[in-house]
Amino acid sequence: MNKKFIEFLVRNEVLRFGDFTTKSGRKTPYFINMGMINSGKSSYELGVFFAQKISKILGDDFDTVYGPAYKGIPLAVSVSIGLYRKLKLERSWLFDRKEVKEHGDKSAFVGDGPREGQRLVMVDDVMTTGGTKEEAIAKLKAAANVQLKGIFIGVDREEKGKEKNAIKEFEELTGVKVHAIEKASSIFKYLHNREINGKVHVNDEIFAAFKEYQKQYGARYV
Repeated sequence: MNKKFIEFLVRNEVLRFGDFTTKSGRKTPYFINMGMINSGKSSYELGVFFAQKISKILGDDFDTVYGPAYKGIPLAVSVSIGLYRKLKLERSWLFDRKEVKEHGDKSAFVGDGPREGQRLVMVDDVMTTGGTKEEAIAKLKAAANVQLKGIFIGVDREEKGKEKNAIKEFEELTGVKVHAIEKASSIFKYLHNREINGKVHVNDEIFAAFKEYQKQYGARYV
């Protein structure tokens, strides 16, 4: 369990509790918003968490950090900086445009690539059903014959897809492994009735709501 990462999410209000709706339309009692990471210090810290996870899994066997627009854009840059400053790995970054420019640089991408044989890692905040990641992979593959070494996310929501674990379905469909810094169940278990900065963020009521959500959408209940 990465306790430092969990507390980082809480301190920076990335992890929120209440009534939310995911992109897939599921009603959820919690939400992960990496957009709250918007300062130099917090961006660097987040980049280091990702950099350490990527290095642990892949070592130096990749060329470029790719972040899908929009939240993946600052994340890719932060991870690239974290890799260099913390681990002395010089790696480039790349992101896509939602809309291709009609003047100047008309590429659908900004940064290094995509190019033939380029070894990429994709970074993003969470994975729920994997639909947006499939779209990103298709866009990259349409541009060049890149090699996607893995997808690294902040939080695995541990949810079911069409029939079983959403991440397993995604991996079987795409052939790309997904690695999470932390899992939702571990986050809630660690935060349950624990004070951080003088406040309990996951009380019994919130924890019970999470358990009910898992019963409805959790991968373990498939």
